Parts: sequence; C-alpha cells; structure tokens
Amino acid sequence: MILNRRTYIQRSLVILVIITIMTIPDVLIELMAELVHLILEVLAEVAHISFEWIESMLDHLIEHELHTELHETQTIVFYVIVAILAGSLYFLARQMPRLYFFLQDKILVSWTFNKARAKLYWHSLSINEKIKLSLVTLIALYIASFFFM
Repeated sequence: MILNRRTYIQRSLVILVIITIMTIPDVLIELMAELVHLILEVLAEVAHISFEWIESMLDHLIEHELHTELHETQTIVFYVIVAILAGSLYFLARQMPRLYFFLQDKILVSWTFNKARAKLYWHSLSINEKIKLSLVTLIALYIASFFFM
C-alpha cells in the first residue's frame, strides 16, 4: 500500500504527538494550565476594560445631558449600574429553575443511553476480549496514577 504525502504527514504527526505525550507529560500539563490561565487573564482584562468604557460613557452622557457635577454624576452612574445588574440577576434567577430541570433531564437521558450502550458493548465481547479490555483499563489507570499522585 502506497501512502500519499498527506496521509504520511498526518500519521507522522500523530506518532510525534503520542511520543511527546509519553515522554514529557508534566511539561504539556503545565503548558495547558498556563494557556488556560492566560485565556482567563485576558478575558478578565477585557471584561474590566469593557466595564470601565461603559462607566465612562455613562459618566459623560449623564454629565452632558443632566448638567451635573462630578459627585452627582458618579452617584447616578452607580445607581444605574446597580439597577442594570439587579435586573440581570433577577432575570437570571427566574430562569435558573427552568435551566436546572432541563439540564437534569438531559443528564439523566444521556446517562441512561450511555449506560445501555456500554452494557450492550460489554455483552457483545467474547471472554478473551473482556479480559483484554479489563487489563488495558487497569494498566491505563495504573499509569495515570503516576501523573495525578
């Protein structure tokens, strides 16, 4: 069987990734943790800058339209922001029970479906395949225990 160039490159990359994961998993885990930390930091910074921009916009709008001084402007902006947040939290609190029951039903259906599928798969295996699957699972858990202890 002659492999084309693209298939050869894809298989080589998969082998390279597997070798990398097996040789330096601690570095990869740390890299992923740092990446998640960076993403969360950037999102927090964007949220902070967005909030400051909205607050500044409200400051200028209220000061211009109502002709108020600095302290009155800040007080009005504070209460406008509190009202917006309170309204959002009220709406969210009204939707939470509906979301909870929806997710509860979805999780129950998913759990039942996957449990039945796993049982059907297990019953379709021969005794040798059951032993192989059990051994592979135990070995994988044993190796994984080195990374999480």
